[in-house]
Amino acid sequence: MQVRVRDLMTVNPVSVLMGTSLQEAATQMILAESAEIYVTDQEMRLIGVVPDYAILKHKLMHQNLEAPIDSIMNVQLESLSPEDDALQLAHLFRDRRNSCMAVTENGLLIGKLSCRDLFRTIMALDSIELTDEQALEPGSAITADSGHTVSSINPPHLSRYNLRKEQLQLNGPKSE
Repeated sequence: MQVRVRDLMTVNPVSVLMGTSLQEAATQMILAESAEIYVTDQEMRLIGVVPDYAILKHKLMHQNLEAPIDSIMNVQLESLSPEDDALQLAHLFRDRRNSCMAVTENGLLIGKLSCRDLFRTIMALDSIELTDEQALEPGSAITADSGHTVSSINPPHLSRYNLRKEQLQLNGPKSE
């Protein structure tokens, strides 16, 4: 089974145009309850990202947030394709300690994939222990060893039925 980034990503993550003040960016982040904000141009091409801690640091050092967001944005960022296999990308979050990554299509920002999205999915899939002969009837729930039902931790847009642990390829490239 393959879980695409498109299946897990947050669509239309919080973003602002270059030149937006740090104050406005901070307000947008707070309203969206986001730990980062993406910086784009008028066509929604991804230009950079600013984590909440960078805005906080600027506020503590300079006492104001009048500067444009592009003055502190990180422009060296990787992005994911919506068609990538999300489970095979788990190592990017483990090895590089990314909390989230932008998802782009033809250079345009279309979403973000967070470590939490991957964690929730991997834990939900891992809790399903079906043998080849077993299958769930629609509407039923499996209780994992932890006592949680699969439906209580599985993202609602992922099917809970007919998933086999053997089908999952959870081991991405390992770095030594």
